[in-house]
Amino acid sequence: MTALLRYQTAILLRSHRWIFPLIAYGLLIAVGAAGSTSLAETLDWTGAMLVPVVAFLTRGMLTAEPDAARACVCAAAGPVRAQLATLIVPLGAGAVLAVAATVFDVLTAEAAAKAPVSGLPGKVTAAADHPGIVLAGLLIALVCLLVGSAVGALCNPPLLRHPAAAMLSTLAAIILALAAGVSPASAAISHSTAQSASPLAANWPGAGPLIGAACLVVVTWAVSVIAGSRRDTWSVSSS
Repeated sequence: MTALLRYQTAILLRSHRWIFPLIAYGLLIAVGAAGSTSLAETLDWTGAMLVPVVAFLTRGMLTAEPDAARACVCAAAGPVRAQLATLIVPLGAGAVLAVAATVFDVLTAEAAAKAPVSGLPGKVTAAADHPGIVLAGLLIALVCLLVGSAVGALCNPPLLRHPAAAMLSTLAAIILALAAGVSPASAAISHSTAQSASPLAANWPGAGPLIGAACLVVVTWAVSVIAGSRRDTWSVSSS
């Protein structure tokens, strides 16, 4: 499995399909940092924007490998492990982005509290004095990370092979994931917003969205792996 993960990571980097999600995520979190009034609010926005980024990273991975190469990998390592590796790599890339964005938010957003030292050291000190704010933001990012991965797995090959249908379905699912109340990502953000009473309050997402996101990604990954184990599902390539 380690070799498969390294192989899929190399495909992601060499295909350059990570460039657009990275640039888009950078612009989105910069806008969120400029328009937010507290660190907790900035972390909420940063987590929410992981849904489209991870969804398109997953789509990029699922459509990057040529059919002939995928057939060779499936023959050598098995279709189940090959498909799992294809889904794990963009999830891991999204986790790296989430951690980097959290550090960026701590350094650029409004300080969590007044600190005796001004500037960047003061912001870091304030965040360290209120670790719950950062931890809650990371939990919201985890929920959105899982939901984005589920969207990418559900709306792209091998389940949806037509490029136009897959793209439109991905965009529609992203909007629903961020706007619909039944979505774990939307529920996590709404729950955290409803409970925030002050800039020092940690915006916890709640247990329901965490469990829902975990169940959603397990189900969608299982369906994608089962479909990917059938050779005929990859007979039409997507881009």
